[in-house]
Amino acid sequence: MFKQQEWPFIGASGKEYRFSIYPKSAGLPSGPGIFILAYTHPRGHLAGWQVHPLTILQAEDMRHALESQVPLDHDQAVLWNSCFVLPESSESAREVCVRDLQIHSGKALLFE
Repeated sequence: MFKQQEWPFIGASGKEYRFSIYPKSAGLPSGPGIFILAYTHPRGHLAGWQVHPLTILQAEDMRHALESQVPLDHDQAVLWNSCFVLPESSESAREVCVRDLQIHSGKALLFE
């Protein structure tokens, strides 16, 4: 996709979260953390890249969570081309991060 290895997401609180970037084909790592399934595309000639989060989730085992069910509707699944991952062992910290990012992105998503 592109050579950048991390992407900053800003929460409603103003806190910056730096996520590692994975192509959709790479899947997610095993372990606890927050993951964002997104549509990532160029903004234009030499203008950089733009990321549109499709869903923001957290899990005790990200790989298993994604393998068991992709939480996207058909229209979103067609757009999904990238994953952003932030390892985090604390469930409460994961929930705070997801809520912060969802509020900022305007996504009213449910926790599982």
